Amino acid sequence: MQFENSFEVPLPPAEAWKVLLDVPRIAPCLPGAELTETLGRDKYKGRAGVKIGPVNLFFAGEAEIVEKDEVARKARIKGKGNDTKGRGQAVATVDFALVEAGSGTRVDVTTDLNMTGMVAQYGRASGLMKEIAGAILGQFAENLRKEIERTMPAATPATAADAASAAEAGSGSASAAAAASTRAHSPAPSPAPAAAPVSALSILWIALKSWIAGMFGRKG
Repeated sequence: MQFENSFEVPLPPAEAWKVLLDVPRIAPCLPGAELTETLGRDKYKGRAGVKIGPVNLFFAGEAEIVEKDEVARKARIKGKGNDTKGRGQAVATVDFALVEAGSGTRVDVTTDLNMTGMVAQYGRASGLMKEIAGAILGQFAENLRKEIERTMPAATPATAADAASAAEAGSGSASAAAAASTRAHSPAPSPAPAAAPVSALSILWIALKSWIAGMFGRKG
């Protein structure tokens, strides 16, 4: 099955490209996923889980960035994973394309997913799978935004000369100098913990609500 989704990153395309290719950095932002090992250049091992209806699916496998076009800012990732309970396998090819969107970047994602074995029956509702993928990407985008904001460089500390010049300019500039001085002496933000995966049940609920709303919308 194939489905398309998109999300936005609060960075210009050139910077967003570098962030999205930094797999160890962004992996903790993906709900239900965990990076367990770096196997080499652009090749990784990990595991992921999702709940579909009453069934919990957990996959362990590998993923690799097989194509990168820095000029067009497009990338292709291929991954495969085996269900940890031996119920089948999932193989996916994911294409990313970065497009400038205002001051940020829109990331268009095309996923080609193939499931075999017993797990294939859970993927038959392609519309529901698309909604689940959209919900997961939505949470990923939110976690990634927080990660980017946490690591963005702070304002350059003001020098004594800067503060003196601002003070001479008048009361308004004096306030600016005081603010600059405060920034200069503020402690650096402490690293935030890795983003906690959202519950698979909440992802399913979001997907179901979207799917039901879509059904009523089509009937209207």
